Amino acid sequence: MEEFSIYVNSAEKIERSRRRKALYLKYRILLAITVGLVLLLALWAYQYREFDTYTRVATVSDEGTNKKNMEVYRDGIIKYNENQVTYYNSDGKKLWAKEYSVKNPVIKICGRYAMIMDKKGSQVYVFDETGKKYSFQTAYAIMDAEIARQGVVAVALSSKNTSYIEMYNLDGEKLVSIQTSIDKNGYPLDIALSPNGQKLCASYFVVEGVATKNRLTFYDFSEKGAKTENILGGFDYEDTIVPTVTFLGEDTVCAFGDDKISIYHIGNKPSLKKETTINATIKSIAYDENHFAIVREHDVDETEGNYTLEIFSKNGNRIGDCGVDEDYSSMQLYGDKIMLFGAYHCQIMNLKGSQMFEKDFLKRLVHIVPAKNGREFFVSYEDGIDIIKLK
Repeated sequence: MEEFSIYVNSAEKIERSRRRKALYLKYRILLAITVGLVLLLALWAYQYREFDTYTRVATVSDEGTNKKNMEVYRDGIIKYNENQVTYYNSDGKKLWAKEYSVKNPVIKICGRYAMIMDKKGSQVYVFDETGKKYSFQTAYAIMDAEIARQGVVAVALSSKNTSYIEMYNLDGEKLVSIQTSIDKNGYPLDIALSPNGQKLCASYFVVEGVATKNRLTFYDFSEKGAKTENILGGFDYEDTIVPTVTFLGEDTVCAFGDDKISIYHIGNKPSLKKETTINATIKSIAYDENHFAIVREHDVDETEGNYTLEIFSKNGNRIGDCGVDEDYSSMQLYGDKIMLFGAYHCQIMNLKGSQMFEKDFLKRLVHIVPAKNGREFFVSYEDGIDIIKLK
């Protein structure tokens, strides 16, 4: 019969094993902390990186008229003027071009649809990513127009004594028509349509005798809203003019007044969620679905730059700020970048207000928008469009 024995750990061996496990645990914790710090430093370096110059990746276009208006669309841009709209992909390849005729083109984009209206005219054109064209004509002058993801178009119209808000589908069929008296309800300044096409906010300038005020009216075009004549509610501003309203997502409206910014939530009834008073003249505004930004005059204790840039989340909380110079004429916000540009000068900031890029160009700038990655941009000049890469 074979002999066997039972192995029993001594107290010393048990203690050594416990120490090894404790040391291994400390090593893993230290490694995790080190990796976390490296990732945080990398993220910080990415957010606050700055580029000194650029290279030209491609020349997109040197055709057409001197006007090179453009807007981000799908994976590229749409270039448009009074006679033609052209879609280029992220590499600058022309995918399609369509002709039309408008005097004062203004573009709005939502999802796969791009709408071009003739402001103060009567024509509306809608294009999808394949270049298919839809169009309709309004009976009165177009003051503003918006488009939803499914292609529904809302237009604010004005005649001599009457204003209208109308909704059209892609077949040009009129879905909704709301008529208001300018004497009673006011003159339409701006409208905003939710991405799903169900809710709308209109800003009206109202004259009552010798007094004036601004009124925001909220509409619901869903089946539920039809039971209440489409009106959800409204708010009056006694001493503030609100020339711009926009949806930030489906249920949040941002109203930009001349001395305050108001954030509304649109549920069963519109409710004011946050209001920020701006004790300075607002020079510029920009926004997308998740953020908005303003450039305003300095407060008394601010000295950096000639103006102050403030960036906000969609709920109205300030997330960044910095000083900016006066030599710019336009501001755009796309994703995590804010672009300020003038005749020859361009400045690009991140959402914290940290500068990524600043440069004087040799040719006169018309527009600049992001391209397919964080370092490439479409730059429009008077004689063409380039794709540049920051370095």
